Amino acid sequence: MNRESTRELLVFFLLLAFGVFGRWVDHAWNFTPLTAVTALGAFYFRSLLPAVLLPSAVLALSDVLLPSHDSLAVLASVHVMAIIPLALGRSARRAEGLQRVACWGLCGVVPATAFFIVTNFAVWAAGSMYAPTLGGLIDCYVAGLPFYRTMLAGDVCFLSLMTACLAAAQCWQPRAISQPASK
Repeated sequence: MNRESTRELLVFFLLLAFGVFGRWVDHAWNFTPLTAVTALGAFYFRSLLPAVLLPSAVLALSDVLLPSHDSLAVLASVHVMAIIPLALGRSARRAEGLQRVACWGLCGVVPATAFFIVTNFAVWAAGSMYAPTLGGLIDCYVAGLPFYRTMLAGDVCFLSLMTACLAAAQCWQPRAISQPASK
C-alpha cells in the first residue's frame, strides 16, 4: 500500500470513529458531527467511493446502539439527507476562493434545514404521533424546532472545528493534503 492510500485509509477511519462516537455520546439531540464528517470526507477524498461510504458507515454503525426510528420512511429520510453535505463537500472541493467559502457556509445551514423539513414530514406522514391534518403537520414541525436548533448549532460548530483542523493540516503539510486541480 502506498503512502497516499495509507493516509486516505487513516483519514477514513478517523472520520468514521469521530462520526460514530459523536452520535453515541450523550449530548443534546442532533448535536452531532455527522454533517461535518460527511462534508469533510467528500471534500478530502479524491474518489467518490470513500466519500459515499463514510456517512453510510457512520449511520449504519452508530444506529446499532441508538434508539430506532419509528418507521422505515423516517429511517430512509435520515439516511438520504446525508446526500446534501456530501454534495456540498464535493462542490467545495471543486471551488476556489470565495466560492469555496460559500460552499462551506451553505454546508453550515442547508443540511440542517433540509433535514428538519424532510424528516419531520416523514415522521408526520408515516407515524401516528400527529393527526393526519395540516394542524398535525404544523404540530410536528413545531415539536421539531428544538432538534433543528441543536442540529444547526452542531453543524456550524463541528464544521468550523473540522475545516479549521484541515486548514491547519494544509499549512503544515501542504503537499500531503492539497486538492488536485482536476475536477
